[in-house]
Amino acid sequence: MWLKEQRTAEDKRRFAERKARDEKRDRERSERASNIAERLVTTAKMDGHPYLRRKGFQTEKALVIGADAVREIGGEYLVPDRAMSAIVVPARVGVRLASVQLIWEDGTKKFLAGGQMGGAWHRIATGADTWLCEGYATALSIRMALKGLGRRDTVLVCFSAANIVKVSGSVRGRCFVAADHDMPPSANPEQFGGLGAGEHFARQTGKPYTMPPGEKMDLNDLHAAEGIFAVQRLILSILRERST
Repeated sequence: MWLKEQRTAEDKRRFAERKARDEKRDRERSERASNIAERLVTTAKMDGHPYLRRKGFQTEKALVIGADAVREIGGEYLVPDRAMSAIVVPARVGVRLASVQLIWEDGTKKFLAGGQMGGAWHRIATGADTWLCEGYATALSIRMALKGLGRRDTVLVCFSAANIVKVSGSVRGRCFVAADHDMPPSANPEQFGGLGAGEHFARQTGKPYTMPPGEKMDLNDLHAAEGIFAVQRLILSILRERST
């Protein structure tokens, strides 16, 4: 019995030490990613970008950085083959710049190794109500649609469907989710109860949500396919439902 208790105590001690080492390593990686993010953001300049033009925003400008600067500051792993420049999307947790998303010309998206993304967001507009979505281009389409409706609302990029749930918990006031209309995972169609990830996590927020009627679409895809009025109709529909 004594040996068993001794082993149990030793196991607990080793587990606690291992946990402390892992937490220290994660903190150091997170801090390193935050420092790299700060350098990427301060190096980037406001400019147009092929990705924005391809997504329907001919005159839109964003923080843009060259591939060589990304290699020097963050590392080769962040730069796809033949890439020339990326949009830098800051990812904040509270007021802290935790990481960035890099969006390259062909739409490839890269994140910093070790950067904290849970609960991270990027705000592209500020106003009364709040709209949450996954992607940067989707957020731009939402902002354009809201402006056309004469509304000034907050629009937050949340980077992933699952992260919308985390961000929604910190939002005060009225909040809406603009979900991607994903297909159920092919490897496990019942993983999300037969739903795509976008709708599954939108429901988990408990907030009113909308999504494009067509599968494999987000609101920017709808914008490109049917025009900004189609996005506005979805927004008006969910606003009317909320007011009844």
